[in-house]
Amino acid sequence: MSLKWKLAYLVLHPLFGWLFRAKVYGKENIPEEGPYIVAPNHTSFWDPPFVGWAMYPVETYFLAKIDLFQHNKLFGALIKWLHAIPLDRENSLKGLRQGLKLLKEGKVLVVFPEGTRNRTKDKVLLPLKEGVALLALKAKVNILPVFLYESKGSYWDWILGKRQLAIRFGKIIDTSNYIYSKTDIKKLTKELERRLLSLAKSNNA
Repeated sequence: MSLKWKLAYLVLHPLFGWLFRAKVYGKENIPEEGPYIVAPNHTSFWDPPFVGWAMYPVETYFLAKIDLFQHNKLFGALIKWLHAIPLDRENSLKGLRQGLKLLKEGKVLVVFPEGTRNRTKDKVLLPLKEGVALLALKAKVNILPVFLYESKGSYWDWILGKRQLAIRFGKIIDTSNYIYSKTDIKKLTKELERRLLSLAKSNNA
């Protein structure tokens, strides 16, 4: 684990763990070493740092939309320093290749399978994209499903205890019984969706 990852945790823990009072469940399901893909649901711009903080001490890398790097150069430089990889939705091949390279190097890669933030009020998940399954089968790695509860809204709600922010890690999805094919990419995507929906229903926070 790098020094900058330790420093990032020291900065984030007082904010997330103490001030926001976030709860983390299922940490025993987190493999200590990569390579594997972490696949969380996505409702808030807070989600990437929430996941990185909850994964500690495992060091993670992220695929992030390219807009985050372009609108504010200082912020873009910061998240790039913290392992964010630009992903252009109009031409995602380059970002996916970088993700594949990291997995082959043994890294842990966070990819949001919905592809964008879920801004709806009534849908637990948006339809999953096939990128996570494609990467997992191409790199021959497993997938760790994660569900974040109450991660969108006013941070004052977390501070005042009006909403309970929680992050739950599910059991690893073993991909060894799948092959890299269109059929199995679809099957694995469906299995990931099933696991995420199951985690959504199991919130006892």
